[in-house]
Amino acid sequence: MFERWVSVYDPKPWRVVDPPQRILVDVSAAIAHDGGRSANDLPLRVRAEGLDLDVRVRGLLRAWGRTSRGEWLAACTFAIPTGNKRGSLEITQWCPASAITAECE
Repeated sequence: MFERWVSVYDPKPWRVVDPPQRILVDVSAAIAHDGGRSANDLPLRVRAEGLDLDVRVRGLLRAWGRTSRGEWLAACTFAIPTGNKRGSLEITQWCPASAITAECE
C-alpha cells in the first residue's frame, strides 16, 4: 500500500492495521458532499435508490496515513446503503479520523 510513499524519518507517517479493525463510519463525515436538496424536492426513485450518506455503517480500518498538516487519515472499507436499504456500494477510501470510531463488541 505504501510502496511509493518514500519516508526518511522515523516514526513513519503511515501505519498498516493488520489485521484490519472493525469500526463505525459516519458516512456524511467521510464523504465530501454539498448537502444536496431537500427530500421534498426529489423524486421518490432518487430518494429510494440513491446512496444514503446520512448513516453510520460498520467497516474495516486498514491503515493510517498522516497529512502534511499533521492530521491523520484512515483507509477504510465500508458499504454505503441505498435509501431504501435494498442495495449498497462497497468502497475503500481515505477518511478523516473524525469520521470513524472503534466498534464496540
